Amino acid sequence: MRIAYLAQRVPYPPDRGDKIATYHQVRYLSSRHEVDVFCLVQNDHDVACATSLSGLVARVHTARISTIGAIAGCASAVVTNAPLTPGLCRADGLMKKFEIAHRQRPFDVALVYSSSMAQYVEGYATLPRVMEFADLDSLKWAQYAQGSRWPLKWIYARESRLLLAYERRIARAFGHSVLCTQKELDDLRRLLPDASASCIPNGVDLDFFHPMANPHEASNLVFTGVMDYRPNVDAMVWFAEEVLPCIRVAVPGATLTICGARPTRPVRRLAGIPGIEVTGRVPDVRDYLARAAVCVVPLRIARGIQNKLLEAMAMGLPCVATRQTAEGLLPDVLRAVRVADDAEQFAAATTGLLQDRATATALGRLARTMVETHYRWDDQLSILEQTLVDHAAVPHPAMSSLE
Repeated sequence: MRIAYLAQRVPYPPDRGDKIATYHQVRYLSSRHEVDVFCLVQNDHDVACATSLSGLVARVHTARISTIGAIAGCASAVVTNAPLTPGLCRADGLMKKFEIAHRQRPFDVALVYSSSMAQYVEGYATLPRVMEFADLDSLKWAQYAQGSRWPLKWIYARESRLLLAYERRIARAFGHSVLCTQKELDDLRRLLPDASASCIPNGVDLDFFHPMANPHEASNLVFTGVMDYRPNVDAMVWFAEEVLPCIRVAVPGATLTICGARPTRPVRRLAGIPGIEVTGRVPDVRDYLARAAVCVVPLRIARGIQNKLLEAMAMGLPCVATRQTAEGLLPDVLRAVRVADDAEQFAAATTGLLQDRATATALGRLARTMVETHYRWDDQLSILEQTLVDHAAVPHPAMSSLE
């Protein structure tokens, strides 16, 4: 098949949530089919990443998003009462590149990752299109609104409402929609009962993330993630201020490592608390996972499946997570994670694992077994490939004038 793959960010390197998923999807599909990637770049680093990706796929088509362009896109969205997110991701240059590529050699199917990129193929009604929502961004903005004050509360609520209408339109127009958890699928079916949709979970690179023989620090806790992402920032500020003091009552030597690129000012301030390390970008996150005794994932704003949780489990690390974080896991896999919500419960669950190494070790082994059984990338991606094959084979009318 000739596949058009559209992604908001360059699918390389796999160093954050969406790029982990897009990289592995592109890697798998390009080993079996001809894949053209269409994505946005913001800076020279992104351009270099796109160049590196070009050795993996047939072709990489990029367009740069500028600050002025983003402002213009937002202004247009306000005037037309449209969601801001697609406007922030609109690049006329990429629109043109897709039009030319499709006209010269028509694609058999388009796979679009995130609703913000649907605009690039929305006008191609006769092209088979599969929408990879992963999770529903409109519901994420609703969560943001609940935890914010005016005027952000109003802005986020507006984006949630308008983006939901946009997601509904895309789900109706595209041949099929894919979500990464059963809960996200249930939400889509509740919001749009007649949508053709299925759940295909993310995976984890089990060869890269695996238990290591490195000695761990008996009282070290670790959190990994991009640290300018609001849910991660909120999680760490809450944990450091509300949970960690409770843990230190029982385990005075407990330490916390916050491992991830681009820490914001609120996160950097946490490094002033004794026993908290804020690393910034690191060469290899596995070094920090391997030395830790417990991985904590205290997200209070979460949608979909958390790659950081799967990676820690693949390393054989016992994990404590909030219910919102863990709800994306398959029911059987939940047995391998301690789930707690309020500060007292989270502290008690974490303290229990720090004090009972036998239980912690057994939980870590179970975690590794669970991801080996349920979250192998190629197992999930074979289902995605078949979904594309099925929809590419659906007869469709002759090409429109746009195509």
